[in-house]
Amino acid sequence: MKYDGVLIALYLLALVVIAVKIFDMVAITVVLILIILMIIIQKSGLEKLLKFNEDERNKKLDEILAKVEEISKRTDNFKDDINRQVVFVDNKVNEVRHFVEVEVSDIYNDLSRKLTSIEDRISELRQTLSSSIGSMDERIRGIEYRSDSRQEA
Repeated sequence: MKYDGVLIALYLLALVVIAVKIFDMVAITVVLILIILMIIIQKSGLEKLLKFNEDERNKKLDEILAKVEEISKRTDNFKDDINRQVVFVDNKVNEVRHFVEVEVSDIYNDLSRKLTSIEDRISELRQTLSSSIGSMDERIRGIEYRSDSRQEA
């Protein structure tokens, strides 16, 4: 406490005043001096005990604070790990998405080329079939014309 030094000084002053004033009565003076000395010793002992208890309490509070800080650090580390894992998973998802988009685009382009090739072949077959049918019509007409000419003759 901040007034302990002042209190001890006042006790000592009271002790000196009592010793000077009541010096004639030695028995009372000795008793009063012993009482004041006991009060001074008790006061200093109490102050030491209070200081010791306060130090112990502060030490325990510091230990608790250290444990709380450790838990806080672990929580922060756990949060950082979770954030890193989320970012990692997000990056992997983006990579897979990009890969799938490229693959789908490649497959789509390949299918488009094949479909265009099939359409071209169908067009060629139509043209070939049309020319074949036209050629057959001419042959059939030629054969019919010959057969009609033979029948007329």
